[in-house]
Amino acid sequence: MTADDTNRTRVAIRDPLVGTMVAGRYRIELRIAAGGFGAIYRALDLETGTDVALKLLHPRLTSDRAVVARFRREGAALAQLRDPHTVQAYDVGETEGGELYIAMELLEGESLHDRFRQLGPLPWRHVVAIARAVCSSLAEAHALGIVHRDLKPANIHLEERGDERNFVKVLDFGIAKIIHGGALDSADLTTAGQMIGTFDYMAVEQMIGGQCTPQSDLFTLGVVMYEMLTGVRPFGEAQTATQMLAMLLTATPEPLVRRVDVPPELDRVVMRCLDRSAARRYGSAQELAVELDFVLADHARPRIPADPTSDDQTRPTVPVAPAAAGFDSLDERTWIDEPVLVAKSTLPGIVPPKKPQR
Repeated sequence: MTADDTNRTRVAIRDPLVGTMVAGRYRIELRIAAGGFGAIYRALDLETGTDVALKLLHPRLTSDRAVVARFRREGAALAQLRDPHTVQAYDVGETEGGELYIAMELLEGESLHDRFRQLGPLPWRHVVAIARAVCSSLAEAHALGIVHRDLKPANIHLEERGDERNFVKVLDFGIAKIIHGGALDSADLTTAGQMIGTFDYMAVEQMIGGQCTPQSDLFTLGVVMYEMLTGVRPFGEAQTATQMLAMLLTATPEPLVRRVDVPPELDRVVMRCLDRSAARRYGSAQELAVELDFVLADHARPRIPADPTSDDQTRPTVPVAPAAAGFDSLDERTWIDEPVLVAKSTLPGIVPPKKPQR
């Protein structure tokens, strides 16, 4: 063997779970992503004959009550949600060996985060359409007393479905707060004053560990829209949670119309979402959806380009802000935090090219 042959040699690392069965029903076929909390696999459901995304908690964390509770909470939240713009959970359970799993629908496509990193700021009509679909997912969740608390571009998935090239799915309810009868769930997983989520997208009440409400999710959606339209987050200068909190309490984001060519009505909608007072934001996701519909209707055109890179507006040339680094503690990091090279993303349901037909 020559030196060149040696250099080209690659060592394949096989996941020991590939080829095994989970709960006597799911045959694991490929690891999609892995991280400190566990892994997501493509698996075949032998009862239905369909492929699913199987999320498994790492066995070493089954003794961590907080992590287990959050995993169960995600399963409980997803089991209640049926909106077409929310990733669907088919099965939530525990194996005889104590392995916790969630079987979800298997998606293809990319995250909004990946789309943004590749293209930069997006045309305003596409951003509004995406936000409108997210509102549909949030409206159902909020009606059932579920507040997402970690909405961000990485948790908004885009895939081609039928005639629609950018069908939206909201992912990762792992740190969702469940509210019953207007009061916080007594089994809430955070303590008073504890911050949880991704601070770049948090409302002030979430930053200080206060009560998160549906309006907290609407603030976050406002941050997402602002970032997707301008290329920077409204409080993008903040590098730490402390700096972010100071800006939320004292700074007012620069209006969209000063950064990018968008309708004044859209500027008004986004800035209202970003109000530091939850009481002055929209009362519900439904109300925000109606406002977004009005923006689209008032500026309707005979044809909206299918290509998300094209629009008749002038797209600004601005730097794309990097994603937040996340938290240091295991308990606060994104559930899946280490990409596997074979997959093109670390998000639940995103898969590499389809396997050959049997």
